[in-house]
Amino acid sequence: MSTRAQIGEAQETGAKRKKQRELGGQEERQNRKDEAYVLNGWTSFLVSVRGRTEGTAGRYRRLVERLLADVGKPIAQLGREDIERHLRRLHVAGRGESVRQGVVVAVRSLGEWCLAHGIVEVNPGAGLAGPSGFRREVRPLTVEEVSRLIWGDRPGYLPRGHRKLRDRALLAVIYIAGLRASEPGPIRLSDVQWDETAGVFRLLLVKSKAARREKWVHLDRQVSRVLGAYLAVRPAGSPWLFVSERGKPLTRAGVYQIFQRRTKEEGIEARGRRMSPHILRHSIATHLLARGWDIRTVQIHMRHASIKTTEVYLHADEGRVQRMMLRWSPLGPRRERRVELGRGLSELLGELGVGRERVPGDEV
Repeated sequence: MSTRAQIGEAQETGAKRKKQRELGGQEERQNRKDEAYVLNGWTSFLVSVRGRTEGTAGRYRRLVERLLADVGKPIAQLGREDIERHLRRLHVAGRGESVRQGVVVAVRSLGEWCLAHGIVEVNPGAGLAGPSGFRREVRPLTVEEVSRLIWGDRPGYLPRGHRKLRDRALLAVIYIAGLRASEPGPIRLSDVQWDETAGVFRLLLVKSKAARREKWVHLDRQVSRVLGAYLAVRPAGSPWLFVSERGKPLTRAGVYQIFQRRTKEEGIEARGRRMSPHILRHSIATHLLARGWDIRTVQIHMRHASIKTTEVYLHADEGRVQRMMLRWSPLGPRRERRVELGRGLSELLGELGVGRERVPGDEV
């Protein structure tokens, strides 16, 4: 073959390869557009129909996008073996059980949506089991530490200035209402009402996590006092309750920065605890159970979808369990529980010659 013929054949071969690459690139871009269309429809379904929050839907989407990038396949070609291989890689990489369980839940939900829309013939996540659940020990703040975050070293004292009052009112509301870090920001001024009968403020939470409908949360008198002081000096012009320096609602990152700043100011050390605003939510649940609230009431206040979530906080008062066992052991001697009477009633019974009543203690 002559040199000219070889050059012509090489040029023709190069042109064919270039065209194949262009066609492959166009197909890849089309697949990406199709995947984006599918993921947009699925996440919109999660928020509008299933009642998931924007944060939850976004997290599921990121997990699925990482899965697709790892296996290198479009959604329509995704198989169970691909998902299991991705889960093994996550395990080897040291990712926790919550991440891997999130992948399983997200893929199963996406598969159901795609199956209903005819995108796949079989749900690749159907019957897929995630790792066994693991719950880290909850280590809350003490009541004294929470009091320092709100009041500082002078209980009952409130500082002057809009910013300091905002920070303390924010943390106080998060604590007593058991809010997540993403929930204070969307609260509007119109969502805050004064309950004249109880003498406290109440907040309206709209589309919060684990609550598909609006829910009122009552504050106590101490936190209502802090919130009232903040409302008196809060700058006007914004519809949001907790406003950033730019006049916009506080974000999750802004809440985190405020919490970190207050803990540093008060010298509250981590001591093995995960120091984030969510520890205030752990703390109020633990403190309510320690104060004698029944677990069902705490579940309602914390807005837990399952009472099993609330049971985590029963770790709580190990000292109280020990004291109860020492005092009220089933194998110990029977004890009588005295009924404490008011002073006036005691004097009246004394005049009548009636001794103080005794009520047998209930057996444990």
